[in-house]
Amino acid sequence: MARQFIYDSVGFSEATIKSGAYSGAGAEKTFSDTGSIGNIERIADQNISIPLPFSSWSQYEIVQIDLGSAKSSDTIALYHSGADTNDLLVYSSDDTDNTFNTGTDYITTMATNHPATDWNVFAVANSKRYIYIYNGTANNYDYLSEMIIGSKYTFDVNPELNSKIGEEFGTDVVTSYGGNEYANKRHAPKTTWDFTFSHILSTQKTALEALNANVQDWKKFIYYDDTNYHYVRLVNPIEFTEVAPNVFSANVSLREQLV
Repeated sequence: MARQFIYDSVGFSEATIKSGAYSGAGAEKTFSDTGSIGNIERIADQNISIPLPFSSWSQYEIVQIDLGSAKSSDTIALYHSGADTNDLLVYSSDDTDNTFNTGTDYITTMATNHPATDWNVFAVANSKRYIYIYNGTANNYDYLSEMIIGSKYTFDVNPELNSKIGEEFGTDVVTSYGGNEYANKRHAPKTTWDFTFSHILSTQKTALEALNANVQDWKKFIYYDDTNYHYVRLVNPIEFTEVAPNVFSANVSLREQLV
């Protein structure tokens, strides 16, 4: 599998998120906002360190995500602070009366074996305003810390071999008048990546420009290095240089996010 960026391209972090139940004897269901899961909006707070502050996402409970308007996404990523083996069913709808159809509006099932302290990524095909995520299994769904709904960009070409990987230390060092050094460790080191695409075509440039515009240095996103998922932020805007007609080079700088 090639390297990838997975990011919020639909304004998920600004979406209205509600929890509750649905009713309806047939395939047509109506969502009711009961607020059954406290602080549900924390699945979109760009923080992976704290799970949702509730004991469980109970069987038959459903989460509604209102993107504000119809928007296209192709990926949902889930981060868990502990392992969970439940299935979550995903539906979508444009109906403003809180209704959806479990047959025609079904998108995918986010299947079992969600790993602890890691991302689990699922393909979706949504172009509607409302997304409904439903726990239909017999067990409670626990440990969810964060979610990203948006786009996946798979690298069309790999970066140059002179890419740099380093560490940014989180230690403050103070020197006394006598020359003694005292260190205060504020946080663990953060990994940094600095790589260059020397020859990308205009279509690949457009994909990176979309990442640039959507996340800026504001939103955290996922960098998959072909082995592991990393929660990162752009250090600098991605800049492009035209090296030949419709051929560009680009520099990307990333910093790991610990929470």
